[in-house]
This record gives sequence, structure tokens and C-alpha cells, in this order.
Amino acid sequence: MSNALLQSWLRLPNGERHDLNGTCSIGRSPDNNLPLAGHEVSRRHAIIQAQGEREFWLVDLGSANGTYVNGRRISQSVRLHNGDMIRIAMHELEFATEILSAMHPAGRQAMASTMIQIHQAQCWLMVADIIGSTKLAQTLPTAEFPRMTGSWFKNCRQIIDDCGGHMSKYLGDGFFCYWEHTPDSAIQVRQAVARLYEAQLKTNPPFRLVLHFGAAALGTVPTMNELNLHGPEVNFVFRIEKVAATLKQNVLFSEAAVTRMKAENEVHFVGECGVEGFSGSHKFYATGG
Repeated sequence: MSNALLQSWLRLPNGERHDLNGTCSIGRSPDNNLPLAGHEVSRRHAIIQAQGEREFWLVDLGSANGTYVNGRRISQSVRLHNGDMIRIAMHELEFATEILSAMHPAGRQAMASTMIQIHQAQCWLMVADIIGSTKLAQTLPTAEFPRMTGSWFKNCRQIIDDCGGHMSKYLGDGFFCYWEHTPDSAIQVRQAVARLYEAQLKTNPPFRLVLHFGAAALGTVPTMNELNLHGPEVNFVFRIEKVAATLKQNVLFSEAAVTRMKAENEVHFVGECGVEGFSGSHKFYATGG
């Protein structure tokens, strides 16, 4: 891990600075990390997600009036860069970031106050993404697509939170989340899968969901305050999202996930194939008969 530290903040319209020390919720409700006044601001308008080692991503949560970056309404999660201008209703927020050397006074303070901790854990790993997002963007009315995708991000995050999971990364038109393995985690994951499957049947946009179980390295980065996951099993779950598309399955489980959930009698075998970057062949399962 690099010895450089990231310091990021939002410059508010009144010139004040709102430091970003992890994920930041924005909206009209006073319990947001950054409350903004105005009837055109939704109660839960947007979120800035800290992810990776030095990344902040902005996600609109299906707001009626949208979230804009550099004058363009966003319809997917977008990575923020130094100097980006965010507009929410009448509020203009400038995203600013700088890399501090560990020898910088502010860098030494951050290093002293936030220990880097890395541990290995068995985890449930889930990736979901919208199917055909480019085509949807081209065929739907201009304002409908960002509201649809924003509502999807908001609803999915609520399901993950309710079921004890942790949103790790937004990925343009999808997300990556996880559960550390505990005595209750299999039940929580089952609940999340059931609710997401119900959402697939009831709402747009169409989306794909894959689930895997394996070891991951979890670590925090000073000034970010969000866990970051690494390791071959993390890479594996991203690769099998492509397998799901090939097998034409909107819900796909790895063999490890099925075994850990003891769900052999609840799923059916849909194929055995190679996975890019991994040796051998792997078995995959889907819901239903």
C-alpha cells in the first residue's frame, strides 16, 4: 500500500469546507452527513462513496431533480476528480482532493489517528449490474433513465444495508458488496438474494446478480474509513458476472456459495466452464427448477 495519504473535501457555496472522511450522504433530511436546504433537494438525494485506496464515487439516489457533474446530469455512478463541480438543485459543491506525503504535518496526523489494519476473512461476495444500460439510456426519455437507475441504486443499497451487508464499490452501472462470514451471515445473504430476486421480477431496470463465497483481504486506508477488499476470490466474483451473461442467467451462484448456503436442493446446475484468469473448470447454479 502506498505511503501517500488522500485528503478530500467539498467546498460549499459559502466557502466552507466539508471534509470527506468516508462515505457521505447528501440530502434535505437533517440526518444526512451533508444536509442541503431546498424543496428541490430530495430527502436522500445522493451519496459520495469512498472506495478503493483513493477514489470517491458520486451516486444519485433517484432524485426527482437530478444530480449534475460539470453541467451534465448523471445517470450512473461516476468517479469524482479534483475540481469537479457537483450541482444539486441550487447548491454548487466543488470536489477537491490532494495527496499528502506521510511526512506532511496533516499526513502524520492522519496516520497517527487512523491505523492501517488488514485482516483475512471468509466473505460472501456479490456483484450486480444493470443489463443493457447503454441501450436503455438511448431509448428512454432523457430524465427517466437517471431516475430509474438512481432509484435502483437506492433500493439495492437499502436491501444490502437491511440484510447486514456492506456496499463496497459502485461500478458505473452496478455495485459490489460483501458480508463477512458469521453464524448469521448465510441467513442475511439468503434474505438479500430473495429481496433482490423479487426486485428483478417487479421493477426496471433489468439487472444481473452473482454470488460467490471465498477468502478476501480487508483493509482500511487512512482518511478513507472504508474497508477495501482484495484477493483472487474478489477477482473471481467479477469474472463470473461475465459467465452469467454467457449462460443467460440473471441470478448465478458459484459452487462455493451453494455449498456454504447448503442450498443444493434449492438450485439447479446450469453449466461448467472456465473463468478468465483462473485455471480449471467451475460449476455454476441458478435459482428455480
